[in-house]
Amino acid sequence: MAGVKPDFKIYNTVPKAFWYHVNQKPKSVANWQKLKGIWQEQTWEEYGQLVKQIGLGLKSYGINKGDKISILSQTRMEWVACDMGIIAIGGITAPIYHSNTAEQIQYIAEHSEAKLIFLEDQEQLDKVIKVWDRLPSVTKIIVFDAYAPKDMTNVISFKEFIENAIDDDSFEKCIEKSYPSDVISFIYTSGTTGNPKAGVITNANVISSIKHLPKILDISQKDLTIAYLPLAHIAERLLGHFLKLVCGNQTAFAESIEDMPNNVRQVGPSIMFGTPRVFEKFYAKIATGIADATWFQKKIYYWAIDIGKETSKSKGSDSFFLKIKEFMAKYLIYNKIKKIFGGRIRYMVSGAAPISPDIVHFFNWMSITILEGYGMTETTGIISINTPNAIKIGSVGKPYPNTQVRIEKDGEICVKAPQNIHKYFNEKEASDRLLEPDNDGKFWLHTGDVGYIDDEGYLFITDRKKDILITAGGKNVAPQYIENLLKTIPYVSQSMVYGDAKPYLTALITLDEDEITKFARDNKILYQDLSGLSKKREVFDLLKNKIQLMNENLPSYETIKKFKILEEDFDQDKDELTPTFKVKRKVVIDNYKVLLDSMY
Repeated sequence: MAGVKPDFKIYNTVPKAFWYHVNQKPKSVANWQKLKGIWQEQTWEEYGQLVKQIGLGLKSYGINKGDKISILSQTRMEWVACDMGIIAIGGITAPIYHSNTAEQIQYIAEHSEAKLIFLEDQEQLDKVIKVWDRLPSVTKIIVFDAYAPKDMTNVISFKEFIENAIDDDSFEKCIEKSYPSDVISFIYTSGTTGNPKAGVITNANVISSIKHLPKILDISQKDLTIAYLPLAHIAERLLGHFLKLVCGNQTAFAESIEDMPNNVRQVGPSIMFGTPRVFEKFYAKIATGIADATWFQKKIYYWAIDIGKETSKSKGSDSFFLKIKEFMAKYLIYNKIKKIFGGRIRYMVSGAAPISPDIVHFFNWMSITILEGYGMTETTGIISINTPNAIKIGSVGKPYPNTQVRIEKDGEICVKAPQNIHKYFNEKEASDRLLEPDNDGKFWLHTGDVGYIDDEGYLFITDRKKDILITAGGKNVAPQYIENLLKTIPYVSQSMVYGDAKPYLTALITLDEDEITKFARDNKILYQDLSGLSKKREVFDLLKNKIQLMNENLPSYETIKKFKILEEDFDQDKDELTPTFKVKRKVVIDNYKVLLDSMY
């Protein structure tokens, strides 16, 4: 077998790096998927053959270099195969979130000038049909799963599509003619305000983002990751898809985001990426499980936490007695916690939004490291990251190799790096606001995030520039920090802090259905549904007590004086959440303006 990873001076594009692994390690496992209840492997040879069929199929339908193709699906093996097939023949992938409405799908397909759409199933097909007459550029729809034909000749099955591919040497020639400057994808921003913008991603952007990761994160071919977050988002695209182009590590595709916890236990990933909400849910499950434990079990658990704290502070001390205690804690508690993640987890990477340091500390004490990183669509997913050998909890790590970071006078973080995009597609004014030319002919990218760099070079993010609240008393408040604290309460699903130009802070809180219904059962509270439970005095008092405890550790101007419990969780279908579960603050404020104002 040739070297573990390709020489990126030669294999300097995504298609070339992909084809390197197909040719050099054909029998090695690339992907895992669950079919008919059984996890089945896909070798690099099989992966490559499928990608080639897709690429040739696209060419048979007249797709040429520079043409745009959309993928509308949950995360699955066919998604990455289609993406690679599109890129390999010189096409441009314009992914669409599977949670998008018909109108949002129309916007992206129309804005991107998509000629063809791969989509998942009947549900997604029905959305497209609703806006079909407004998609003049789309000539063909290819459906992964079974669907009911609607007398539309331009809709075919994925199986039929790949069977129609004519095998010749044109696929390999397309790969040879790929260049670092080629555009390979539009990545649409989450769109917390207004219509999403399309970041223009090149081969060079992706290669710059991934080539250093295996070294700084100690990733090898033997590592297994699990992909479950939307691949339309840059984070999962980078870590669940493109990362394997460096060292050929394996990827397992979860059946769905709902099935992810069970799938994680089944496949046992060694590395796991997630958003803060994912780790908050795991944390809440563990917390409520301990609450139900016996007195003796709780005693052992809290003893193990104390050992974790002591080990963390010792920083590699050779104390014999500490090592004995750590061994016992690992046997009694830590390994049981690790089994929740399949038992092989080495570390987890958190990104897409700030995570509470309390949660990072907790898992660290349980002998599971969480590495918080920072990136955005416009930087092809990465700006900085903590590494296994250089961690500062609360920070987002040190800048990635070849990445420069500066802090503006108003606290805004600006970045100059090879992974930065050069523009938004068809958005000149927005591109000009994003990018500031420098004297060397390169550009500083304005992130819109506020933060600082400490004396050791670690980057800290305090909030989004546009989200900073200024109270009536003139105090600047970063709401995300307080929202993260609220979400460490096991019974809280989501929160949004409000108080711009107001005398004090208030919050909207949604309930975690699993945890709050368990509380209700344990306390014999009668209820019909979550809506009814949200109105119970016992639930209000429970959260009031938890929030009062939280307030004790905050300055007075950051404390939550009043809160309202909503009858239902924030919903992506109402456009209240991004696909990575970040609250769209403006939408939520507009939807609940009357309720928010009633607290003043």
